[in-house]
Amino acid sequence: MQRPLVAIVALGVFAALAALLPLGYLGLRLVEGFDSALAELMRLRTLELLLNSLALTVSVSLTALLVGSLQAWLTVRSDIRLPGLFAVLATLPLAIPSYVLALGFLSIFPWLQGFWASWFVMSIATSPYVFLAVSAALIRTSSTTEEVSRSLGYGKLQTLVRVTWPQVRPAAFASLLLVALYTLSEFGAIALLRYDTFTRAIYNAYRGSFDRTAAASLALILVAITLVVIYFERRYRGDNFSSPVAASRRVPTALGIGRSVAEIGLIVVAVLSVLIPVVALCVWGLSGSSSLDLPQLLAALGSSLSIALASGLLIGAFAIAIAIWHQRFRSRVSATIEASTWVAHSLPGVVVALALVYFGANYLQPLYQSIWLLIFGYLILFLPNALAPISAPIAQVPKSIEQVARSLGLRANQALKSVVLPIAAPGVLAGVAIVSLTVLKELPATLLLKPNGVDTLATRLWQATEVLSYAQAAPYALLLIIIAGVPALLLNSQARKLVSEVG
Repeated sequence: MQRPLVAIVALGVFAALAALLPLGYLGLRLVEGFDSALAELMRLRTLELLLNSLALTVSVSLTALLVGSLQAWLTVRSDIRLPGLFAVLATLPLAIPSYVLALGFLSIFPWLQGFWASWFVMSIATSPYVFLAVSAALIRTSSTTEEVSRSLGYGKLQTLVRVTWPQVRPAAFASLLLVALYTLSEFGAIALLRYDTFTRAIYNAYRGSFDRTAAASLALILVAITLVVIYFERRYRGDNFSSPVAASRRVPTALGIGRSVAEIGLIVVAVLSVLIPVVALCVWGLSGSSSLDLPQLLAALGSSLSIALASGLLIGAFAIAIAIWHQRFRSRVSATIEASTWVAHSLPGVVVALALVYFGANYLQPLYQSIWLLIFGYLILFLPNALAPISAPIAQVPKSIEQVARSLGLRANQALKSVVLPIAAPGVLAGVAIVSLTVLKELPATLLLKPNGVDTLATRLWQATEVLSYAQAAPYALLLIIIAGVPALLLNSQARKLVSEVG
């Protein structure tokens, strides 16, 4: 029986232990104040927060699954006009932080708040995750079975449900897990839209009363919810990844009269998710252009780019190691390591940051207030963002190809480097791009962990919005969207290439 390389095991174990570090901090807080923590858990308010968080998470996840999957199928497999343009528009919301989306809508509709407002903004912000995963899965699978299904008399809807969906379900459910955990951990947009969830309550507990025990109690409930979400995702996703097929020209599904309806729907989604917030920011920018501090803006830009790139490459290396271990050398240990990396993903960034502040100040003093502690925090928070898109293509590489390489004299590490990784390269690049994009937009952990004197576009933007200076915040927000739009567009390069072939 083959065993994974020592380096792969070391990276996987280190990542798993890092993900469990915030739990150790939460446990320490609970031990110090067990009675008050128990009282916090028994409050009626805690039940209300639980119901609010679950309602928002479930509704956003289902909406993102529906919208993102339909966008992917329409742009990749149907005969709509300008599919490449719609594919690009579907990814652009990834470049807009959710709190910027909320600010954009609030500047036009100041009455927007509560559950429905939060559901609307978070659905827009998370649908691209599903679109990217499902469109990539559609690219990697053959449309021949769909053509056979239609030739046997099955309608478009029956073919979509019975043939297409089973092929893309693993990728869709993997992205759905990201959406659910992203929604559970979101703070900025939820706070602006005044909807009470665990994340907002935790932040208020830290900021308002400095009651870290109460916040730790609420954070542990988030961990419990995360474990439940991971369990159901693993149970219903399935592991039947399809092997990649040779590229071929694909015959798009003719929608007939429904084509215009589909195109109008895609346009409406693009207007709501891209046009409205960008126009709102442009209006702010015009009104505040005279007071722009250009050197400060350029310094924030340089910090954002360097931190995002370094984080993307480093976290991508950890994700590759865990994906190879779990997909090529599957065992109970690898499954435990892979699942453990998701545990801290639903925790608010402020909780992870405070845990690292505590351990950094007491046990990791050489790293305290350094850029490496900040990147370490990103590793804990965003490793699943890279793991989800990297795991699927690595799983799809047939083991027979690797065995042939080994039979030709290549060692295990050489076979992985020369055969598996080149085939899975698009997924690896997507994982690195997603992490870099997420780091560019991250706010609470960056505010607490960034070294003194270092500011990013996100932190500068938030500092301005805290005092309701939207005009001052606009240049940072617009530049953040432009810079983050580059990896967002790169993420969809394969889908754009495919739809151009279909068209």
